[in-house]
Amino acid sequence: MKKIKSLIKRYGITISNIEKSDAKTLTKLNKCIALSQECLNQLRVHIREHDFVSQEEEIDFFKHKKPKIYGKLKFFAHQLNFLSECPDSSIGIQKIFINKALKKLESEKKKNLTFYKYYNHNETSFDDKYFVRGNNQLDLFSNTFHLNKDPQFSTSHDLVVAEIIAYDLIIDYYKRKLESFKLNNSQIVVKEVLPKILSNLPWTASKTDLVELLYALNASGAIKNGEAEMKKLVEICKQLFGIDLGNIYKTYSEIKVRENDPTKFLDLMKINLIRKLNSEQ
Repeated sequence: MKKIKSLIKRYGITISNIEKSDAKTLTKLNKCIALSQECLNQLRVHIREHDFVSQEEEIDFFKHKKPKIYGKLKFFAHQLNFLSECPDSSIGIQKIFINKALKKLESEKKKNLTFYKYYNHNETSFDDKYFVRGNNQLDLFSNTFHLNKDPQFSTSHDLVVAEIIAYDLIIDYYKRKLESFKLNNSQIVVKEVLPKILSNLPWTASKTDLVELLYALNASGAIKNGEAEMKKLVEICKQLFGIDLGNIYKTYSEIKVRENDPTKFLDLMKINLIRKLNSEQ
């Protein structure tokens, strides 16, 4: 059993180093697949040459140790297939592709739903049937029955556990993909709101003047019938004019207590507009 622990520990460390490396994704996946296959072969040879000291040890190996590696192998292979088959087009089409894959996975999960619950609830009542070699009659009731699997290195349900482990890893992988699409979409929205024509438009009056204008527009119902959120208007001005208005509520309070002219900027705008209109007559 020490040899098995040593092989699995070395496998885990090497896989982790590969995943953290700067190599290309396809290169890393191919290395992980090859390493997983090699580890499984080494375990197969060891099991053939050394018997388990107890049934508990055999159950532990086929319920936890072998499926963990086999599950990762299936996960790496699934990722490789995804990268080769997923359309290299719009985010919308890729999302459709992923959602179809998720539905297919969910359908496969339902075929073994009873055992899935058994495993995830950490039940043990049937472990001596599911994870001890020689119970070949259970293969007839398993959706993962294979005529050519190695009877010395397989039980009726160790492969099903591997599929459960792979399923959970794949679901998490797809969720992260969909989250990255959301992030990309949010970045695209910003680019659409800020086309090139709106660049280099600095606000050259004071911040207080802009706050006064925003409150005037909102109070007059000029934007969304006066129901626009001030925070949203401030963010738009930040993106449009490249100016951070800071605490607008404090600025607005200062405007309200101006004794002589609380609408100083609006009054100045009116004067300048009238002057321009008169000069052009």
